[in-house]
Amino acid sequence: MHQINNQFLRSHYAKQERKIIRKSGNIIGGIILAALLFIDIISEIIGEVIIAFSEYYIIDYTLTSYALQIALSAMLFVPPFFIMANVQGFRVRDLFVRKKVPFLTNTSIILSGFMLCLAINIVTNYWVQFLESLGMNTQYSGLPEPATIYETIIWIFTISVMPAIVEEFAFRVVVLGSLRRFSDSFAIFASAALFGLVHGNFIQIPFAFLIGLVFAYVTINTGSVIPAIIIHFLNNFNSCIMALIGKNFPLYVQVLVSYGIIIVVGILGALSLKYLSKKHMLSKQLYKPECLTSAPMAFGAFFSSPFIIALTAILVIGAILLV
Repeated sequence: MHQINNQFLRSHYAKQERKIIRKSGNIIGGIILAALLFIDIISEIIGEVIIAFSEYYIIDYTLTSYALQIALSAMLFVPPFFIMANVQGFRVRDLFVRKKVPFLTNTSIILSGFMLCLAINIVTNYWVQFLESLGMNTQYSGLPEPATIYETIIWIFTISVMPAIVEEFAFRVVVLGSLRRFSDSFAIFASAALFGLVHGNFIQIPFAFLIGLVFAYVTINTGSVIPAIIIHFLNNFNSCIMALIGKNFPLYVQVLVSYGIIIVVGILGALSLKYLSKKHMLSKQLYKPECLTSAPMAFGAFFSSPFIIALTAILVIGAILLV
């Protein structure tokens, strides 16, 4: 009888844990859905206002596009995620980790993380070629290209600096931080999956998911979000540099620079991984609470919550419509 009662209690507590995880999924999914809807409405309104003003005033559409992108990114990834943390009972400052990492260790983590991002970029290029072989559209409209040095500086800030700060705050501070109570491995995969989905197209979804795993693991391993912000910036900045070279120089220059970066970062990254291995930084155990729900079960519970299902469906349908 004792064994039966024990099994019953285990089943009961496991169900309660999954219920709590689904509740977190509903909060996170619902707030992201509301934020995306709000941004869509605001974008439409601002677009109409710009069209109306353009009849009477000369508008610099390039700089205006950059300014709007910066403002909308801040609105999408900062206030809603503050709300998300508070609704779940967390203070954002409590989710920030303030662990100091030695300079050499920090540099090694950044170099090895950037190396992994470059490797994921290479894999993504093959993924793009595969999609194109199926006749799928892989060219998505983005920000206008800069024509002056001033525009280039603002463009780099818009693409490299701003996303690195606000997206890492949203997904590695708030989402990852609030889910770690259910286990680190679950939090890493769940936050990376959401990070991939919000990128909204079939090129960036798998790419963002994979680099999201890197950013999340680095944040947990170091106890600080700063290395992830720097790696995120370097990844985006590298894309900016390659785009500028491709626009202003012959193809062979772009190829030489690209391979040069891959070789140099590859060597430094490999040396960094060796150093981190000696320091036992790669063998740190992830936090696993004393609960009855395994990481795969937690992941299933999280993504079976109604608002996460709705968010996933909307974003996947949106990605399909872009094809």
